[in-house]
Amino acid sequence: MEVSRRSFLGGTAAAATCMGIGIENSVAAPSGQFDLSMMMPDGAIRLNFNENALGPSSLAIAGAEAGIKEGYRYAIGGFLKPLLAEYHDIDKDWILMGTGSTELQRLAPISHLQDGGNVVTGTHTWDGGYQVAKNMGREVKHVPLIPEKGYSFDIDRMMDAVDADTKIFMVVTPNNPTGAVAPYDELKKVADNLPEGVLFVIDEAYADYLPDGWKNGLDLIKEGYKNVLITRTFSKAQAMAGFRVGYGIGHPDILSKITKFGCGPGSISMVTFGAVQGALQDIEHTRKSRAHVESCRNYFESEAAKLGITTVAGVPPFILLEMGDRSDAIVDELKKQKIFINYGRNWGLNSHIRISYGLKSENEAFFKAFKELI
Repeated sequence: MEVSRRSFLGGTAAAATCMGIGIENSVAAPSGQFDLSMMMPDGAIRLNFNENALGPSSLAIAGAEAGIKEGYRYAIGGFLKPLLAEYHDIDKDWILMGTGSTELQRLAPISHLQDGGNVVTGTHTWDGGYQVAKNMGREVKHVPLIPEKGYSFDIDRMMDAVDADTKIFMVVTPNNPTGAVAPYDELKKVADNLPEGVLFVIDEAYADYLPDGWKNGLDLIKEGYKNVLITRTFSKAQAMAGFRVGYGIGHPDILSKITKFGCGPGSISMVTFGAVQGALQDIEHTRKSRAHVESCRNYFESEAAKLGITTVAGVPPFILLEMGDRSDAIVDELKKQKIFINYGRNWGLNSHIRISYGLKSENEAFFKAFKELI
């Protein structure tokens, strides 16, 4: 949505008058320019944040624009729960809104490890939840993934790591950065066999990229499991990363523990409140996002195969390329060309690089520069 300098200044002047201050004391408005670059250079190709290059749906944008007009009011995130309940066919009392799914993942350790305990999770996975546990001084048990199975979680060994002090069992599926998906029967095995009082946290940020009909953590909850918390986000398939909105689904007793420490009624903005409503009305956009990722994955795997490079990929919007001891140097050199990708060492995968899928032109630009480097 365009914001003219005149309308911006007019709004600033009106606000200043209402607050009883002179316009000369307010912050000067920029001359119609707003820097949203996040310190990226002009022309940067950003393939490092798992962002959805297609952008939000037109309905989500329309909802956000409607929210801007009501931006002087507080949004009550709980009023979105009935919409999500209908979307997922689950009771609204089992849903909790958050500032991205990250808020819920970080609050799970805070709410469940107050009296001590440890966390069991895998290596080479997103650290949004378990890092908080480490910061609390709690033990985090990392169980190696299975390389020969696409770096998937070793559920049996993870269950063996559970002891009398375990309070949280954490899985990311589809996993970041390996893309591996934990099969439903393995998730069910965990939910069935965890000791009483252990919370099973399943981060499903990329669940919308799964094929239709693929069973996941949400199915566990619908089947009555009360020891499971799944987290979802609008950041990925709905391309709303900058809106910062996600949610958790779990038994109300779990959610009430979390709300003692966060995920309050004001965790999302009015702009986000409108955007979520629009996104939920545009299922086709989510399908387009999934189709785009499938096309990108096919392209990356095909180009990598021509170069004799081993890949690790799944349904999410990113891929790992195995580059051995050249990995860091490749990331650094591409950065000089304003192409930004990720070091695999960020997840302990030192011989890999991770690339998020972009637009067709961006993916092609990556491979053009990449081929010249190798």
